Amino acid sequence: MKHNESTDDLLRRHRKFWEMDDVDSPLMSVGRYVSLQNRDPIPMANGKPVQDGEILLPAALRAIHLMEQSNAPDAVVQGDFIRGRSPYDLCWTEAISGCQIRWRAGHIWADPFIEDLNEVEHLQANPDSEWLSLLLELTRLLAEAADGAYPVTQPLMRGPIDIASAIVGDEPLCWEMVDEPNRFRLLMRVSTDLFITIAKAWRDAAPLFAGGSCLYGIWAPGTAVRIQADNAALMSPGTYRDFLLPCDERICAAFDYPLMHTHSGVLHIIADALLELDGLRAIQVSLDYPAPPPISELLPVLQKVNGRKPLIITGSVTQSELDSLLDALSPAGLCLQVALRDG
Repeated sequence: MKHNESTDDLLRRHRKFWEMDDVDSPLMSVGRYVSLQNRDPIPMANGKPVQDGEILLPAALRAIHLMEQSNAPDAVVQGDFIRGRSPYDLCWTEAISGCQIRWRAGHIWADPFIEDLNEVEHLQANPDSEWLSLLLELTRLLAEAADGAYPVTQPLMRGPIDIASAIVGDEPLCWEMVDEPNRFRLLMRVSTDLFITIAKAWRDAAPLFAGGSCLYGIWAPGTAVRIQADNAALMSPGTYRDFLLPCDERICAAFDYPLMHTHSGVLHIIADALLELDGLRAIQVSLDYPAPPPISELLPVLQKVNGRKPLIITGSVTQSELDSLLDALSPAGLCLQVALRDG
């Protein structure tokens, strides 16, 4: 595949991001804030739109219909970023793990399915899973349509703690952590196995772009994966380090450029532990407006991350908050993808 000069120049800038080289300015995009919108209903195989509360089954879906729910980028290079096309988000990891998937209130939800927690040791990613087959078929269709002109990017894949919570439910997960720590460790190990197996299968189906992969529009010269730990909100820094850090280490060892997605509301719980992960290449923080903490309280931990690892900040900010981020953070290894809102 031949790139034009602007694409090649951007690939060089992205390589500098990962290496945290000295630069004059961060990778950056600034848009206008729009509140979260419901998605359009998915077209089912019978041609009818999905109904509220309906359980989704892979046999009732068609990869070609899901492909039509996303558009190819008008231009590969858009400002500081490379745009691609991703499989439609269908709670893939949860579905492949065994959760029932449901359309409710304009979004996709996964229902817990294990009540007897002694069953968790039998969980595994079934290579014959219809959900996995659907994901890989959709990925190959997207790759065929792209034909190397733009990257096929990773769909949303929950991290181990989020998969575990989806499988057993939030409240049982918390009790398990306290009352049965050894069984909880087993659940986390199984959830990590599931994540790695699914992510590797997807990665094998998605072609590299210019010899690399894209996350958040940033090209990495190798295999990249987005991990997440949203349900770390249920943990303390100590329990995260004890139970989940070993899971993150295993995932980081399986890919060249692992990136951890976090939220501003949990960053104080996991930041110090993540900075100890040598294999973790970057940390992404979603700002949880209007939830606390405010940017002013986040700055110390953001500065700490910014000094050690590449940092991606996404979400809604005011102009004064954006100015404070630019003033307080080094442009080396920094990416800001933000939307401006009024005060």
